[in-house]
Amino acid sequence: MGKNKRKNKQQQQQQQPSQSQAQTPTQSEAASGSGLALTSALGSAERGNQASGSQGLQDKNNIDGKRFPSLSGQRGELNALVGRLLELVAMQPANPNEEWKQYVELQLQLQRIMVLEEPLQRAVCLDTSDDQTRLAKVNAFSEWAKAGGVKSDCLEIAVFPGYQLGLRATQDIAAEQPVLSVPRTLIFSEEHLPETDRKLFCNFPLLTNFNLAYALVIEKVRGPDSVWRPYIDVLPARYNTVLYFTIEQMQRLRGTAACTSALRQCRVIARQYANMYKCVHIRPEASSASSMGVLFTQHGLCYELYRWAVSTVMTRQNLVPRELQANEDGDDLSQLPISALIPYWDMANHRPGKITSYYDSGVHHMYCTAQEDCKAGEQFFIYYGDRSNADLLVHNGFIDVNNRKDYVKIRLGLGQSDPLVEQRAKILARLNIERKAELRVLPAPEYISGELLAFVRVFNMSADQLEHWGSDLERAVDLLHIDCALETDHETRTWQYLYQRLKLLLGVLEATYKESEELQQLGQLQLTEGQAAKEKQPGQDIDLLVVQYRQLERRILADALQYAQERCKV
Repeated sequence: MGKNKRKNKQQQQQQQPSQSQAQTPTQSEAASGSGLALTSALGSAERGNQASGSQGLQDKNNIDGKRFPSLSGQRGELNALVGRLLELVAMQPANPNEEWKQYVELQLQLQRIMVLEEPLQRAVCLDTSDDQTRLAKVNAFSEWAKAGGVKSDCLEIAVFPGYQLGLRATQDIAAEQPVLSVPRTLIFSEEHLPETDRKLFCNFPLLTNFNLAYALVIEKVRGPDSVWRPYIDVLPARYNTVLYFTIEQMQRLRGTAACTSALRQCRVIARQYANMYKCVHIRPEASSASSMGVLFTQHGLCYELYRWAVSTVMTRQNLVPRELQANEDGDDLSQLPISALIPYWDMANHRPGKITSYYDSGVHHMYCTAQEDCKAGEQFFIYYGDRSNADLLVHNGFIDVNNRKDYVKIRLGLGQSDPLVEQRAKILARLNIERKAELRVLPAPEYISGELLAFVRVFNMSADQLEHWGSDLERAVDLLHIDCALETDHETRTWQYLYQRLKLLLGVLEATYKESEELQQLGQLQLTEGQAAKEKQPGQDIDLLVVQYRQLERRILADALQYAQERCKV
């Protein structure tokens, strides 16, 4: 499950938080940003203190008296594979075909890495827990949460078909009724690790989602010795995020608006892992190895464990205010929120509605009220925020077939060879639209977002029209609206352009749609009222998830295409 950013109570009353990851910086933003920043940070540390060698810290794999497999026999091949990963992620694909080829090679390298790391995976990684196994650990978790200060007299954890675990009402609940509170002491973040571990994050104070994954790895490997063990025990062992897609499953996503985001996410996480590995096993004397190396040498980090931790963070993280107002260097951190996991509350599944959770800085608690009436025995839902199905698919591993805030991104840009590019850019800037932008195609009845319509209108303006609209930039906001005082031939060109562009996108989507008839039928079967492909088991369910997503994207594009065609006739 992936939740929204949560503001403090005062901020939440002023405005609803927007999602994502995303969340937070939603994970598409957060993870991508982290990957880029992490690469830069590690590269800087490496340049500051170059050293080579593959032995380094590899045999010091101990924590709390446990010894992890050193993988000394596999180290040479692992180093070569990681070296190739670093070469791959350093390349910027020029087009979708190159991006796909890069992804395939990355996955082949990672598959081999996971084979070589298998002894380490068995020692530190994931339990093969199903719904019932997780449910068996719920009582211990609930007691732990209650003892820690979680208050929820009207909710309990239960298994729901299609959702795995969720929250069930134990009594009738009225809309806006308070149902749950979680104290800060039970909200998991890097701040709640022992002082010795918190120092590990000093190199990357702004990469709060990366630090949260880092902290989760530490607590996961501590096992029974971790105070967070009851919570970690009820987390999923696997996810349906794109980090778990096979090449064949990702192939089915090609041609969609979500594909590039999915490939980018996989590339970012591969880059993060490869850079951390390099700091320990390839250039262990780099200054950043003092922190990065701990994950490998004391906590047995392997790629399988890392993608689990990252997926946990992607699907569950939220932003809360920091408790630590400054770091050891005296830098003011008070205005920088921190990524966190909120036990018990994060068991709630998503349904469209309104955000009813907030963090109260005055009493250091997270509070949740009901967004709607809920009868005893029914599943209790919360709203994760305004997010597209592409975002939910890539970063959370589910979609919402009733998503009223869904959209399909369309990429447009001004050509540098256009002699009128600066005049066009000036008008677009007044509307807060970039020269190269990802704009939204919407579900019925809106179809075309105001920003997309304005971009295409400006794109099709003549020199005289640009001069006219550029002379009064205050009036430029009219371009965002359907009813705008434009010449008929200009509006006709605008809608013809949109029609052709949408037709092209729909053609690409349909040309890459090669799933079997049976799989298509499964996807159609699931597109029923109240269904969401949520936290399903790996394998075929990911195939079904992709089919569902493709159908929803096709529906948005087809409806918008028909609308544009009708506008061309007006």
